[in-house]
Amino acid sequence: MNILIRALDYILARMSILIMTLLVFTVLLQVFMRYIIGSPVTFTEELSRFLLIWLGLLAASYAYRQRMHLALDLLVQKLKGRQQNVLNIIIHSLIALFAAVVLVYGGIQLVILTWVLDQSSPALGVSMSFVYLVLPVSGIAMIIYAMDFILQEAGFRQDDVATDSLHPGRKTDSLHVE
Repeated sequence: MNILIRALDYILARMSILIMTLLVFTVLLQVFMRYIIGSPVTFTEELSRFLLIWLGLLAASYAYRQRMHLALDLLVQKLKGRQQNVLNIIIHSLIALFAAVVLVYGGIQLVILTWVLDQSSPALGVSMSFVYLVLPVSGIAMIIYAMDFILQEAGFRQDDVATDSLHPGRKTDSLHVE
């Protein structure tokens, strides 16, 4: 499980960095071409929109792993020991259920529908099923992370990522240096 989690962390972090770099380059190209050259490039707006979709969902999965999502933890903080573990297991189970139903199942249905209907983007001409493919991909990543958190809370597995002492609950790794 450690190898899978580390590999997934590595892939999501690097993909997010790559997509963000491409997004910045695409937007800068559009601004340069439109306002400096006076001849806008037609595909950059659509490409940046698709990159933003991929970035948002992949980075959301990675942020969940790093425990950096916005959370209301008043009840969790009030509980101690086993009660806190049980509540965390319930919370991560609900996250896994949401990811399975909405992101994976719904995402696969959307990918299949856009593939069958042969929907393509107007400017780039790529199949919209490739754009929507990020839904099940990020859903699977969230399910894997949720299962890992559940195993940790149940005591079957130790977390191999150090906890940041300044921000309890937030995880740190080699990419996050303050």
